[in-house]
Amino acid sequence: MKILDYISAFGISRKQASAVLVFVLIALFHPFLANDKYIMGKSEDGIQFFSDKEGSSFGIPALIPYAANSIDRENRSVGPFDKQNVSSLYHRHWLGTDSLGRDVLAGLIHGSFLALMIGLAASLLALLIGVIMAYISAYVGDDRFKLSRGHLIILIIAFLIAVFYFLYSEWITRVLIVILFGALMYFLRYLTRKKPMSARRIGVPFDIIVQRLIEIFRSIPALFLILILLPILGRPSYWNVIIIIGLIRWPVITRHLRGEIFNIKEENYILAGRRVGLSDLHLYLRYVLPLTMSPIIIVTAFGFSSAILLESTLSFLGIGVPLDQVTWGGILKEARIDFSSWWLALFPGICIYLLVYLFNAIGDSINEKLINSQVSINRN
Repeated sequence: MKILDYISAFGISRKQASAVLVFVLIALFHPFLANDKYIMGKSEDGIQFFSDKEGSSFGIPALIPYAANSIDRENRSVGPFDKQNVSSLYHRHWLGTDSLGRDVLAGLIHGSFLALMIGLAASLLALLIGVIMAYISAYVGDDRFKLSRGHLIILIIAFLIAVFYFLYSEWITRVLIVILFGALMYFLRYLTRKKPMSARRIGVPFDIIVQRLIEIFRSIPALFLILILLPILGRPSYWNVIIIIGLIRWPVITRHLRGEIFNIKEENYILAGRRVGLSDLHLYLRYVLPLTMSPIIIVTAFGFSSAILLESTLSFLGIGVPLDQVTWGGILKEARIDFSSWWLALFPGICIYLLVYLFNAIGDSINEKLINSQVSINRN
């Protein structure tokens, strides 16, 4: 009850919260809902989870007796209302099968997990990049970070090297590169305070740089950016899709936060914090960022739905996640091969539409709640 009251404080209705909960539960428990193995079976080795039916004496079957990649060769491209060659109603393909004989309902359930994982991870990555870039743009600005010429040259060279190795290295190396580059920036700022390389310092125009980057990302179509980034990142994988969506979505978050931060950073308590010696990062994380939570939640809700659409688009084009993984967009792609298999377009299309509509409605509800609260404050 307290959780629902807390959620309703953001303007999210109970129906919306319940719908999100149902989606999350289906996604997290997809192996228990659709699986060609026993959820719990007894074999010669004892009781095991997800044991093969052939090697088990008995067990608890899943609600749907098919996994996402299970192939029923006797029922290929059969519709929900077609005659199916199955032993019982339990083994019927209630939403039909694709051209390989894979159950559509099992694929939709498995695809919900991929949609949740990719959408959530991509939204968090875009949020992380957007918050950092908003801090650099609006809070640091064009005149608060100054370096000597030597330090600036070192920073530019290190940035170019970091970009090169980031694009052509494994994941662990990429994470280490990001950490090392962040440490280098902090170390250079420490040196400029303690022992500058020369008397003359040059201000780094971070605000202008970030604004130009945002304009570049907004001017280039998302699909064109995807086609550019995919060959650079390598073969299709979950993480490549997450990175691509995160790189496409961060300018939206930064653009919204930038205006909010400009209004907050000139408040008297922020200026007083600077006078008493509090660091900019401490003020940003402790006082500025919490006041921007409502816009962050709104943009993240819309960003999640955009991530679902982008992932479905990539899977539909065959350039997203690995081809052996069943996704909603991948099922839609099967409908291009056989136009008579209407169920391959209808059911995943409904799932994508409902999920995108749900999170867009949540974003609208939070935005409306925020506007109403601001109006009531202005009246008082």
